[in-house]
Amino acid sequence: MPETLFPCSRKPRFSTIPTRPSEDPKKFAFDYSYWSHDGYRETSNGLIVSDENHPNGEKYCDQLTVYNDLGKGVLHNAWDGYNSTLFAYGQTSSGKSWSIVGYGVNKGTTQN
Repeated sequence: MPETLFPCSRKPRFSTIPTRPSEDPKKFAFDYSYWSHDGYRETSNGLIVSDENHPNGEKYCDQLTVYNDLGKGVLHNAWDGYNSTLFAYGQTSSGKSWSIVGYGVNKGTTQN
């Protein structure tokens, strides 16, 4: 997978998925891609934040970043009376529940 898909990105990204050799590749777009594999540290109160001293520290996206990018808009639309859905999709154990619910001081999108 290209490195460019991983950094905390705030611009639309595009990618393709190869299918059968006789067919054109499937194309898709996504709004955000978040890095949370490494590049973080835990503060004394348990909050997980970016670690500036780690090579991937600039890539790491914390819970507040995800909330600001996605949660605020969904919440605003819901309070304005629109049906709203925030859908987390990804590989097993990739952090979908963590991003939505969070844990302790690391509040997820629905807890902010």
